[in-house]
Amino acid sequence: MVYEFDGLLEMLKLQLTQLDEPDLIEALNHIKKSLHEISPFKEEPVDCVLWVKADNVIANDYNPNTVAPPEMRLLHTSIKEDGFTQPIVTGWDTETGKNVVVDGFHRNRVGKEFKDIRDRVKNYLPITTIEKSKPQRMASTI
Repeated sequence: MVYEFDGLLEMLKLQLTQLDEPDLIEALNHIKKSLHEISPFKEEPVDCVLWVKADNVIANDYNPNTVAPPEMRLLHTSIKEDGFTQPIVTGWDTETGKNVVVDGFHRNRVGKEFKDIRDRVKNYLPITTIEKSKPQRMASTI
């Protein structure tokens, strides 16, 4: 099916290809957030996955899970082979001004600690955000 706005999309893509990489990533995130506002799925966090600098994503201080080194290596292999198939779920922390991991603590670690992955995703991480207080985020982690 041909949509009336295909021409607009082609013009937008042409403009986006003129941007340098950091500006392109910022523009794509802006477009995703704008589309999310009108999406019939806007109540679902996975409807808006953004790429953010890894430095803007911090581990929570209440993660109850630990993963043994063999499992971390398996997670690394999985992300290396298949890419990030799930975003890291975060909540906005007003105290730090950063995204705090709610779910995906170990995906966050792999994205930061393994050079091959970090280089491939250009030191960005895929996140989605839920709007919850710290106690609610803690409950969501479990």
